[in-house]
Amino acid sequence: MPETAPRCPDCAVTMEVMKLQTGGGYHVQFISDENEEGLLGKLGVNQRYDGQTYVCPECGLARIYADIDED
Repeated sequence: MPETAPRCPDCAVTMEVMKLQTGGGYHVQFISDENEEGLLGKLGVNQRYDGQTYVCPECGLARIYADIDED
């Protein structure tokens, strides 16, 4: 996920952070094919990442970045 808000590739303005939800009120997550570590992974639970959405205030272009820690 970018440390600062990205710039729109079309308009060259700074994109704004916005929340993206489904119609049921749930937030969007990325689900990896890799299992979680520890007990949850042994139970077959996949790794999940929250997403951060950026939207251009000029043209409406939206980009979603997965919150992946690079430890």
